Amino acid sequence: MAIDITKYPVTILIVVFTVIRLLVANLIDLGNDEVYYFTYAVLPEWNHFDHPPLVGIFIRLFTFNLNCNSEVFVRMPGIVGAAVNTWLIARCGQLVKNKNTGSIAAVLYNSSVYASIISGVFILPDSVQLTSWLAALHSMLRCIKATSPKYINRHLLLIGLWIGLATMSKVHGVFLWFGFLGFICFEHPGLLKSPYLYVSLAVTAVLASPILFWNIGNDFITWRFHSERVTVTGEGINLKSFLRTTIGQILYANPFQIILFILMGRELVRKKVFADAASVVLLLWCGLPIIIATILVSLFRDTLPHWSGPGFIGLMLVGAAWTDAQLSSSGRTVPRKLLAGSAGLILFVFTAGPVLVRCYPGTMSRKSFPHTGAGDATLDITGWEQLLPAFEKLRNDDIASGRMAREAPMVVHKWFPGSHMYYYVVYPLGMRTVGMGQLEDLHHFAWLNALYGQIAPGSDAWYITPSNNFTDPAEQYAGRFERFEKAATITQRRNGRVARYWFVYRLRNATGVGYK
Repeated sequence: MAIDITKYPVTILIVVFTVIRLLVANLIDLGNDEVYYFTYAVLPEWNHFDHPPLVGIFIRLFTFNLNCNSEVFVRMPGIVGAAVNTWLIARCGQLVKNKNTGSIAAVLYNSSVYASIISGVFILPDSVQLTSWLAALHSMLRCIKATSPKYINRHLLLIGLWIGLATMSKVHGVFLWFGFLGFICFEHPGLLKSPYLYVSLAVTAVLASPILFWNIGNDFITWRFHSERVTVTGEGINLKSFLRTTIGQILYANPFQIILFILMGRELVRKKVFADAASVVLLLWCGLPIIIATILVSLFRDTLPHWSGPGFIGLMLVGAAWTDAQLSSSGRTVPRKLLAGSAGLILFVFTAGPVLVRCYPGTMSRKSFPHTGAGDATLDITGWEQLLPAFEKLRNDDIASGRMAREAPMVVHKWFPGSHMYYYVVYPLGMRTVGMGQLEDLHHFAWLNALYGQIAPGSDAWYITPSNNFTDPAEQYAGRFERFEKAATITQRRNGRVARYWFVYRLRNATGVGYK
């Protein structure tokens, strides 16, 4: 019997985009951040140098305790999360207006570059956080619509649970509390009398408490790291950072959606009603603060545009309600064209991105040897599988000839490209890795040293540096080893042309001086 797909638009979206994400995840290598978060799974902590622990825990779960470590399994939390989030945002849209609004919201979610690709294909703290973020929005909407004290109290407690989990994914989950409490103070002050609201706050505090306790034992290193990234300095306006962040937000959200949000905002300014008013106000409270905060910080410090990504979830829901009202009442073609354009753009990115990454001949960089490939961002996510067999052969030959000991570790001085070396070389070969450098460069590798140990004086080590991020070990480790031998140059080719080189070194006779 034939199935009428128009009756199941959200289900069809989930199936189609999950298949697309699985294909893309299998076609491209892990990026800098992704291989770094794999180290969280190898050495779980209550908190980490730069982020809370949930992303590492979910990687460990979805790789079946690190027994299935292919790119697809490492990325599975984001892929599964995107499917769940599509269902969640559709449910939220139904609460804001109706079922059709939910379907439109699901389309907007899956055509957002941030939600569908950055957090839906790649594995980042955002990939895990967005599910809790959406679940929190769902409970908030249910809470303000409920009339029974029993259901109000239940959803108040769930809000605390979901925000706690969102915060344990990425600390800016606390923006949800800022938004919800702001909404309550101005729109729903009666909830301030509910003891369940304060119990909910306590639930979040308890769930997020490992972040605090870990930092107490580690000199508040996470606090100091992030404060340096957002503290306003006296250097004046950083116009370059502001433009980069703003343009990045537009691209990540999808330019067609930005136009839709602007048109929606114009209707809100005119106080035209197109959805449940309380729901719209709540979603704006939970979305705009993190977007505005990111923009303000970018005026003074370098920021990353995806910091504000979760804030656009609320705008998607309000935009979906506005789009539904436009299509239902006037049949205007502009909202329909914006939806089509948004979907078309994301499908183009899903198609063109992997083709460009895998098939571009050589490198886009104009840098010459030994910096071949420098500045070519596509090299972060392709070609790493060519390194392992070449290095493994070199290592085995050196072990067989007695030139290097089997237990000789790999040395890294910075979390990138050290994380790529770890995931694609060190971990598969069962080698040790030793972080030798400054804490602000090593990040979690400083804690991995507790697992793998240091280098004994007089022993040797391996070092690999890619040409697109070249660092001379003789300069980096001057005085820490007696000699630096160039062991090999491994060539990466893409579509028949040289894309970059990996330079392999033997670091001889560790002096034991200058360990960090």
